[in-house]
Formats: sequence, C-alpha cells, structure tokens
Amino acid sequence: MRDSVDQDMFDTAEGPDLLALLGSRLCHDLVNPIGAIGNGLELLEMTDGDGIEEMALIRASLTAAMARIRFFRFAFGAGADNAQVPAREIREALEEMYGTTRTRILWRDEETRPRSEIRLACLALNCIEVATPWGAQIEVTRNNAAWVLHVDAKRLKIDETLWQCLGRGDLPGDLKGSEVQFGILARASRRLRRPVSVSADDSHLSLIV
Repeated sequence: MRDSVDQDMFDTAEGPDLLALLGSRLCHDLVNPIGAIGNGLELLEMTDGDGIEEMALIRASLTAAMARIRFFRFAFGAGADNAQVPAREIREALEEMYGTTRTRILWRDEETRPRSEIRLACLALNCIEVATPWGAQIEVTRNNAAWVLHVDAKRLKIDETLWQCLGRGDLPGDLKGSEVQFGILARASRRLRRPVSVSADDSHLSLIV
C-alpha cells in the first residue's frame, strides 16, 4: 500500500480545498497521542521509580496513534481499487482505534473486500464520528449493493448541511478540517456512481452507501 493519498478524490476546479483540509485533519487527530508519548518520555526522564506507569502511558498513546494511522490509510490512502482487504484486518484496526472510546463498532461483514469498498465504509464511519461525540453503537453490514451503517445513541449531533452534501448537495464553502471526510465521501461515491442515503432522528441514524 502506498503512503500517499488518492488524488482523484481531491481534484476539483470548484469548492473547498479538500487536500489542505485533510492535512489539517491529520495533524489535529495525531497531535494528542503523539503529545502524550512526549509527556510520558518526559516523566520517565524525571522519575526515580521503575517507570511502569509512564511506560503504560507511552504504550497506550502509541497504540492509539498507530490505530488512527491505519484507519487513515484505509480511508484516505492511495492504492489500487481492486486490492483486497481481509475483514480481520479492518476489524482489528477499528477495535484498536475505538477500544478506549465510548463508541462501539460492530463490523458484521466477514468478506474480503476491494480497497475501494473499504474506503467508502471507513469514510462513512468518519462522518458518523461527527454526529456521535457522546458515543454510540455502530453496526456495519454489507448487502449485495451497498454498505449499511446503523447508529444507536442516547443523542446525536446532526448538521443537516453536512449530511445533505453526501447526496447531490454542494459541499459547504466553510468546510472544516474535522469535516473533510464529508467532502471526500461525496466525491468518492459520485466517482463510483454509488448513491448515498441518510436518515436520522434524535438518537438513530442510518447511512447507506
């Protein structure tokens, strides 16, 4: 897998600069676990003890950073669309990334899928993160034509403008780095001619792509 991004998802003559926004998103999401690793190393240097607690902090932060990077490679990285990704590999990445959060991912699909399919599912999960800041249970299944993601939460945070852009709506001109996945999923799904359907209420959301 190449360590680069899929330029086809970003090239456009109009709309927000998704490539620049993605750079902001990557930096924002990685600064906390990497900063925690630095803090743990500083504590190790200052302590006269056995360093067990400090090493546990460093290990947990490193695991979080590596899991997030693995997920970013699935969602944003370049690679042949027909490259195959085993279900075990994506499930492990999701378990590590969400393991210490209030969100639980139930990845029900057992099939090895093309890279292009896994990318759509990961982008969809990334969009759902925006709507579930207080945690949720997210079930991911695959039928013959599309991914189906069902979200159950005590409450959701729905920005209608963001979710509408996944259909045929225009991308918001003031799209933030933390929201870049909406623009990328919109363009990727249109490039693949995969319609996106969204329905939501106060505590449930369904996303089909």
